[in-house]
Amino acid sequence: MYFQFTGTNVRLLGSMHLFPATNRRTPPWITDAYDWADALVFESDPATILPLLRADAKSDAQLDANPNANPGAAQLRSLMRADAWTQLQSLWPASGALAPLDALRPWAALIVAPTLLQQAVEGVEPRLMRSASAQAKPFWYLETAQDVAAALESISPEVIATALELLMADRAEPQRTLERMYAAWLDGDLAALQRIAVESPMFNLPGLRDALLDVRNRAWAARLGDSLDTSERTLVVVGALHLCGPGNLLDCLARPVEAVYGA
Repeated sequence: MYFQFTGTNVRLLGSMHLFPATNRRTPPWITDAYDWADALVFESDPATILPLLRADAKSDAQLDANPNANPGAAQLRSLMRADAWTQLQSLWPASGALAPLDALRPWAALIVAPTLLQQAVEGVEPRLMRSASAQAKPFWYLETAQDVAAALESISPEVIATALELLMADRAEPQRTLERMYAAWLDGDLAALQRIAVESPMFNLPGLRDALLDVRNRAWAARLGDSLDTSERTLVVVGALHLCGPGNLLDCLARPVEAVYGA
């Protein structure tokens, strides 16, 4: 869960983006990793992604590809069972940045919906970013908000609709999975994390893992390649699921590593 690239000043940390609300403990190896680093690297800046969740926030590439397409989550209505769509709508906040559901992009509905069924608090990254900002410790990102949106845009509406139907059929699953993953993460057990992930019905749908993890892992590996030669002690922080299973970030980087904590 926490590795050093052999012969370099770069370490790689698998994080949890959210913690269960009933257990907010940050393990000591997170603090140790932060204290070791002179600079940090995170996945992306969440604040810049929020505006792109809405269907009217089209990129130039999306407009060029299909200027007349309806990109909103409303298109999912015809692809989902009526009862599942009704449940999803009833779950959605009536106001705020995420409302209404119809105004979001389909992939935005997919990534937001599980969080509405979880009792959770912020995880590793917001805490480390605040500390780094307060201490003037430099940090940068592996991808832009547009990169994230482009990867998730590749998930077909049909797969998103199926995933949301599965979610509505077992609304306790997101919380159950979060708590199981958090326990495995605390133990530094990547193999257990992978087992939990593959047991999630949503995770086994075609194209989902590729868009959420694999495509981004390959892009991150290409960007990190030259950075491994830095003389500055650098900590790269990514979601722990990016470090397990086929196509994980460690395999994409193809560099020898030594476990600082967990494996």
